[in-house]
Amino acid sequence: MTDGPGAPERGSPPRSGNRWLDEALASLEPPLPPDAADRLRVLLDLLQEWEGAGVTGFKGPATLVQLYFREALDLRRHLPGDAPCLDIGSGGGTPALPLALAGSGSTWTLLEPRRVAASFLELAIAEVGLSERARVVRQTLHQFLNSSEGSATISKVRAATLRAVRLRRVEWRGLARTLSPGAVVIWPTSGNARDRAAIPAGLYREERVPADRGIVWLGHVSRETRQPAG
Repeated sequence: MTDGPGAPERGSPPRSGNRWLDEALASLEPPLPPDAADRLRVLLDLLQEWEGAGVTGFKGPATLVQLYFREALDLRRHLPGDAPCLDIGSGGGTPALPLALAGSGSTWTLLEPRRVAASFLELAIAEVGLSERARVVRQTLHQFLNSSEGSATISKVRAATLRAVRLRRVEWRGLARTLSPGAVVIWPTSGNARDRAAIPAGLYREERVPADRGIVWLGHVSRETRQPAG
């Protein structure tokens, strides 16, 4: 695995955020699997090495730990067990990579079309030992939905996550009609952002779950959702 264009020079010691990470993980319920904390520290080191490369916009280790790691790990209770998952517009890898390292989801497909971010994700997946459970697809959701491989993959997905990405109306509709019945879309956001989103009315059974910052929006997919429009 080689670093992609825009990658920082390797070998310089990162600024440590392990103290903040240890504090954030200590209060998690349920506790993480035995090896998860060590692998999350490897991921944190990588993120700090790549600071300034445009992978994430989080400033400082305390903010990075809270918004990248802790908020992602708090989503575990919304994921439906050991099932295939999709992360849309993965960027620097949250919430997908922390969730995968915590044991959530059987497999993860990370959609990220930007070259530098995708290069980081591929490197991170290899270095934290997720190569058998996670892969990066360098496409937008629209591109993936309109490919035979993409539609086949999404039809088996039980949970789709997204964070700082704006989907078009056609993408919300295509996602609902391709996901398996009973699947859920998980979106940590704000109430105002949800109200502004181009989600067609009646397409999902919606829940707004209060969170430390804003809400976690849950969009449940039914069999009726997957039927073509009349």
